Amino acid sequence: MRSTGHGSTVVPVVPDLDGSDPRLSSATLLPGTAKAMRDDYVNGTFKATTAFDYLFGDLRGDPGAHFPSGDDDIPRILAALNKLGDGMVEMSGPDGSRDSVVPAVYTYWGQFIDHDITLNTNGPDTTGDPGTGDLVLGDIVDEDFRVVPPDEVVTSLRNGRHPALNLDSLYGSGPRFPDEPPRPPTRSEAAYSSSDPAKLALDRVSGDPVAFGTLAFSLVEPGTDAQRDLPRYSQEDVDAFDGPTADRPTVGQPKIPDQRNDENLVVGQFHLGMIRFHNAVVDWVRENEPEVVEPRAVFERAQDLVRFHYQWLVVNDYLRTLTKPGVLDQVLLSDTLMFAPPHPIAMPLEFAVAAFRFGHSMVRGVYDFNVNFTGDGPGGIATLDQLFQFTGNGGLGAPPPNRGRVLPSNWPIEWSRFVVKGDALGLRAARKIDTFLAGPLSDMRNEGNGLADRVKEMLKHLARRNLVRGYWLSLPTGEKVAEALGVEPLTAGQLRSNTFPQVVQALDELEATPLWFYVLKEAELQGNGNFLGEVGSRILAETFVYLLRKDEGSFLEAPGGWTPADGVRLESGRLIVTLPDLLMFAGVLPQPDGTFREVGGSPAGHDGDA
Repeated sequence: MRSTGHGSTVVPVVPDLDGSDPRLSSATLLPGTAKAMRDDYVNGTFKATTAFDYLFGDLRGDPGAHFPSGDDDIPRILAALNKLGDGMVEMSGPDGSRDSVVPAVYTYWGQFIDHDITLNTNGPDTTGDPGTGDLVLGDIVDEDFRVVPPDEVVTSLRNGRHPALNLDSLYGSGPRFPDEPPRPPTRSEAAYSSSDPAKLALDRVSGDPVAFGTLAFSLVEPGTDAQRDLPRYSQEDVDAFDGPTADRPTVGQPKIPDQRNDENLVVGQFHLGMIRFHNAVVDWVRENEPEVVEPRAVFERAQDLVRFHYQWLVVNDYLRTLTKPGVLDQVLLSDTLMFAPPHPIAMPLEFAVAAFRFGHSMVRGVYDFNVNFTGDGPGGIATLDQLFQFTGNGGLGAPPPNRGRVLPSNWPIEWSRFVVKGDALGLRAARKIDTFLAGPLSDMRNEGNGLADRVKEMLKHLARRNLVRGYWLSLPTGEKVAEALGVEPLTAGQLRSNTFPQVVQALDELEATPLWFYVLKEAELQGNGNFLGEVGSRILAETFVYLLRKDEGSFLEAPGGWTPADGVRLESGRLIVTLPDLLMFAGVLPQPDGTFREVGGSPAGHDGDA
């Protein structure tokens, strides 16, 4: 796969297996997987990719459950959707009434989850050449818009991820140990420590504070802990690269299996927190399970523990925080689930294209993220634009001559500002789940650049893009989904309440409600914006429980059951039952006494490299 960039086209390629150093490769997946992915497209074998399908199969062939898609209808529906999207941008300026009670980290935890379970690919190709031909689902740059019929969507849209919550965006295809036979190069191996391949690699920020002009910045606590950035390619790595030019990495590019996790500072630092957690678990296994000796056995035991802890937290922290009370337990305790597609495993389109995009409304326009970027800090409150600038794609933030190949020492997240439930400072909370999106999301700096104006305008405006995508992929309307769930649909008055006039006009013109908008409005009305309503909660619960039950290696399917009592613990005996517990164990969040966890006198979670 040439690219996993957010919103980019994924093109399967078969790289030259020249045996070059795997730690210098920029190949995202094993070449064998890339070839299998190409075979999926050309031959319809579908061994490497997985399916998308509709959660509400009975609505699939019901014209009354969808917006009309005739030639005369499409321009009218698109105009109304764009009007609706324009009316979903919040007014400029601070508005404390839109602060939720949910810590800001949940926005980006959701993004991390999304990158782990979905990577959309379009195919098969009508010419039989996935590298150059036109795609069945259409080319948004050169072709007129059309609504893709449901049967064609299911046939043509593929998921480049196996949608288990198995952290393949963190682990990739795993490490290679020195005594194991060589294999073709893959970026995954570059993600692991050189001296201790059971651990994941990290990069080092400066141990000195960085000053820009007259602004004096401080080190982010603990200032003595330099392993605070994703592993990144150095100039020496780039110079040593001898593979295909198209695969050549750039200085500062992250050495992680899914580069989308370097899209913004918060999701990048979340990924770093998971790296540190894995490394800390490796140390725990070596200390507490001495019978696990061989390096690969240590890695696999640590990987299983990390996955179980993570999956348990997704269910019992993430979902319980963001779904309507009672809905999750109804699904967990049910013998049967709604989603029963004719595939080994599939991703519900209503989830991926609509309901799980609720997090877009939780994005803030400004963030209080560390001692330097806060109300009285030298950098002031950080803008959303800066969070995209403080990444590899954004040039790592620091202006010349301070720009280097890693984050500056004043950039890392202070997680105590992101994860505390009940924090009195509204700037540390996510925005409410409602039908308003932060202003910067109507002009996203890294999206659509270099494309035709009509395409660029849509890609840069997140609300428009979500609404048009739902129409393009034939999602059912919110009202019909509610009826299918046996839920009383929201009334026309409820859907039009507390909004701008153009939203009312757009909904009148559409005569029904896009599922994404419906889920957001339902959360506003039924959860005061702090959690999803009945429809949104049910779609999330049904999807996540389905994915975990389909995965024989998940904590739900573990023989005899699994809980955090069976996993790692902090030195105090405290279980890992919340995300803050995980980050404390990883050494990136202070413990209740204000200290950061250490192992053998060094910060927890380090990679073991010099």
